[in-house]
Amino acid sequence: MSRVLGSIPPRGQVGGGWRIVPREDRRWYAALAGLCAVRVAVPLAALVASPGDLPGLPRYVYEPTPGDAQGFYSAAREFIASWGRLGAPAVLAGAVALLAVAFWAVRTWRARPSARGWVVVVLAVAFSLAVVAAITQISRHTGAAVFGWPLLWALPMLPYRALGGPLDPDVAFGFGLALSLVANVGTVVAVWFIGLRATRRRSVALTAAAFFALWPILSGLVSGELGWTNGTWHVDAGLHLYDEPISTALVAAAVAIVLGELLGPVALVGAGGLLGLATVVRLSNGLLAALVLGLLAAKVGPRRALPFLAGGLAFAPIVVAWWPRGYAALFDRPDIWPPHPFSADYVVRNWTESLFFSPRAVLVLVPLALLGAYALRGRFALALLGGIVLVNAAFYSFYANTAEHPRFLHVALPAVLVLWAAGAAGLALGLRKTLQGRGERRRKPTMIGS
Repeated sequence: MSRVLGSIPPRGQVGGGWRIVPREDRRWYAALAGLCAVRVAVPLAALVASPGDLPGLPRYVYEPTPGDAQGFYSAAREFIASWGRLGAPAVLAGAVALLAVAFWAVRTWRARPSARGWVVVVLAVAFSLAVVAAITQISRHTGAAVFGWPLLWALPMLPYRALGGPLDPDVAFGFGLALSLVANVGTVVAVWFIGLRATRRRSVALTAAAFFALWPILSGLVSGELGWTNGTWHVDAGLHLYDEPISTALVAAAVAIVLGELLGPVALVGAGGLLGLATVVRLSNGLLAALVLGLLAAKVGPRRALPFLAGGLAFAPIVVAWWPRGYAALFDRPDIWPPHPFSADYVVRNWTESLFFSPRAVLVLVPLALLGAYALRGRFALALLGGIVLVNAAFYSFYANTAEHPRFLHVALPAVLVLWAAGAAGLALGLRKTLQGRGERRRKPTMIGS
């Protein structure tokens, strides 16, 4: 891994310091940076062209908070306003408590390296409790079923609003778009590391990252223009400010960490915390967190996997606090929440009438991904990536609205694209060997008279 992540020269080496990126790896990282730029350039070009058309892409008309984004924006505004409702004494007491926790964390981090994982857990719990204190002051229904994306959206807007900056949907759109684009860039990088650690081949990793970077363009080729309808393309690109880009980025980052060779307590807490926060963003991600926990327990042992569990549970108070203000408030709204949300009757329709995952898309994605499963390095990587795809697909196969909202399955896209890239590499290698074999047979001299 030193060739991949960089190496640390021995002390006293001429020119001292850390060589973060070896010279021979710079071209790979330059290519990765170019892919990140492409992932950002496509939605920005659509935004600049609005309300015009870009060749080969769906039409985009600017609207700051379309559909569910209005509920997320409302929840973010309520969270910002809730700090004022707490009152100055409570906010001051909370700030003092957080500073005390931070002071303790710094001292413990330096004095007890073996306890650093639990230091991160304590910091995450302190953050969660502070968020819960603000949530208690939100009394009206905002329309947001979950709170993770409104929370992350509100965090950069909170100091802006505290300094007197005006806040309206157009201003909030700027903050939200920046976060969505950063999330998509983070997923491109995470896909690179997932591919690298799952296959140990940088060419496969870069191919997988390229697939995700170009997905706003490739998706139309995979499923046809129908796959772009109902806002699917705009959500994926980050222009509609839904929670899918954030959810995908958090899960992909956690998977990249878990696939690493050195799974110390801090890394495990970090991965668990990312999946815990991803669950706050989308509750179904809790199933993926449980899957990863089970695989880690089998790999490193239940005791060593405890930091992962603790990191994930650190954000559970936010889920509990928001539940009566989120999904529980939607159960009596048949116009929003289906009366029978889960049923086996939906399975066939969700895979035959899906706007994106039509039989054509499944035929394009699945065979190559299955071929890629054979190229993965080790059973853990296969179980992790394959498990994420299967668990996510199985859960939403039974959900009433999956056919109309294929974005629910987007969180498994990084795993699918890594398998896809590995399959494409395996197919290319097989074809090359076949062609080389035919060439050698043609060049082999024929023995006459033997």
